[in-house]
Amino acid sequence: MTPCFKTPRNNHYFFGYYDKSPISLDNSKHLALEVSFINRLPGGNDIARIGYFDLVKNDGVFNELTITKTFNWQQGCMLQWFGDKNKQIIYNDLVDEKFVSIIFNLKTKNTIILPMAIYTLSSDSKFGLCIDNERHYWVRQGYSYDGIYNQEKNRNIVETDGIYLLDVGNKQIKRIINIVDVINNKPLSNMQNGTHYLEHIMISPNNQRFVFLHRWKTDDGGIYTRLYTANIDGSDLYLLNDSGRMSHFCWKNNHKIFGWGGTQNLINQLRKYKNIVKVFINPLLPLYKKIVSVNAIDGGSKISSLVTGDSYILFNDKSPDTQQIPLDMLNQDGHPSFCPINENWIVTDTYPDKFGMLQLILFNIKTQKKIIIDKLKSIQKYDNSPCRCDLHPKWSFDGGYISIDTMNDGVRGIYLYDVSGEVSER
Repeated sequence: MTPCFKTPRNNHYFFGYYDKSPISLDNSKHLALEVSFINRLPGGNDIARIGYFDLVKNDGVFNELTITKTFNWQQGCMLQWFGDKNKQIIYNDLVDEKFVSIIFNLKTKNTIILPMAIYTLSSDSKFGLCIDNERHYWVRQGYSYDGIYNQEKNRNIVETDGIYLLDVGNKQIKRIINIVDVINNKPLSNMQNGTHYLEHIMISPNNQRFVFLHRWKTDDGGIYTRLYTANIDGSDLYLLNDSGRMSHFCWKNNHKIFGWGGTQNLINQLRKYKNIVKVFINPLLPLYKKIVSVNAIDGGSKISSLVTGDSYILFNDKSPDTQQIPLDMLNQDGHPSFCPINENWIVTDTYPDKFGMLQLILFNIKTQKKIIIDKLKSIQKYDNSPCRCDLHPKWSFDGGYISIDTMNDGVRGIYLYDVSGEVSER
């Protein structure tokens, strides 16, 4: 499929993560960040220009609005439409040595500063959920902000860490998830001496519950991941996946979550125990990595999944019931999200194969029809680094368009595809 819009090659443009739309509700504007470099991680003195492209004129002109000092290559600055999703935006920035979020009015240029940087925003723009970005700097390179270096938060466990609710109207902050409580929920021996953090928060469509990851770096260098859901006030915490392996996910509707993760097979059960990992699993890791070194698009993920149990899984919130997607249909981790007007259709992507090619995929979860929208090139020297450019496909609010970030033209850029004909099929 040929893109209906591309950003110009005169500079680098991108948006960020796959869980929010860069396109205004009326489909007239596409938000973007403009930067002058792509060959290193953003530093504390770097800025990104925030603006939009006019999709009606389609003249390739970047209309600059403001700047931000807090951005990363994977998630941008959490830039997104706010309120009626036509006239205001919200984004993160660094103001007076504090990570904050800012509401910006495109017409008046007026701003409202909120006291904490958002991680995700409710669909009605009334509240956001936040993490401690000062803590995140020490644990998650590539997904954090530079500019504040608080050594007090460079520890295995930071007792003040957690998930915070930010009330947009009154600017009040309340911690709703305490990381210590999460660590003490069904603790495992492999948590000992682990470095713990929370991330990847997404709110359900009806703004009643949210999903997040609890991750810890084990002292042998591995990473163990749990998938949780909870009410917006932090109550009714539910451990949805304790296989130790969970990657990207999204809400299908108010009760179902779809994502790439592992099942409770023998290997994943053994990973819970520190001594078993040390004595039996770690010595076999070099052999395992050699076996699955073939890129996943070429079938390596099928070998990996036999060991890890990894696949796309449809979870039922607060229930052990799951449904796995066959690996012969979707066999690699990507960044999935459901079409806003037809929840049978998923858009997802793949990581680069050994030739540096990525796939943009539409998949019908009901009929299992698969459409490869496009195949795109990466800049291969960045593929295994935090400077890589994942496609991170994002829907327009009406479900008719899909936007991606890409390096297909040798620069960071944005492509837009018209998929209205495909997803309107009932």
